[in-house]
Amino acid sequence: MGLLTIINSGPIFIDTAPFIYFVERKPLYVDVLRPILNAIDAGKLSAITSTITYSEVLVIPSRQENWNLVTKYKMLLLETPDLTIVPFDLELAKQTAEIRAKYGMKTPDAIQWATAARSEVKFFLTNDHGFKRFSDPQVLLIEDYILS
Repeated sequence: MGLLTIINSGPIFIDTAPFIYFVERKPLYVDVLRPILNAIDAGKLSAITSTITYSEVLVIPSRQENWNLVTKYKMLLLETPDLTIVPFDLELAKQTAEIRAKYGMKTPDAIQWATAARSEVKFFLTNDHGFKRFSDPQVLLIEDYILS
């Protein structure tokens, strides 16, 4: 069963790595992600991510002065109509601290989880096994859906 079939009811939270895999055309993952991002772009699926994702995807291209790649990320994250970037605010900061205290997560991961929890998404799309300890929202690892 394809990943889009599972998450077609959305909304979904998308972690940083799936965006990197898609924009940079990582061979193992791009074919799994293409239908999902196309559905979001076509308005058939809604997705959420955080300001941490925006920051994280820009680090390496900025360091390498790859402005073309920076532009691709900005276009995807800022111009896709059914993709919402949730800003980091004081309430999310409090939730992030609580998650870090309880689970010992690094701050960026705790921000991602707090954002997803606050957004009441059904699915959390990632490739980070550290999130598998959670069940609500349901964590989906991209690697589990690699097309053979």
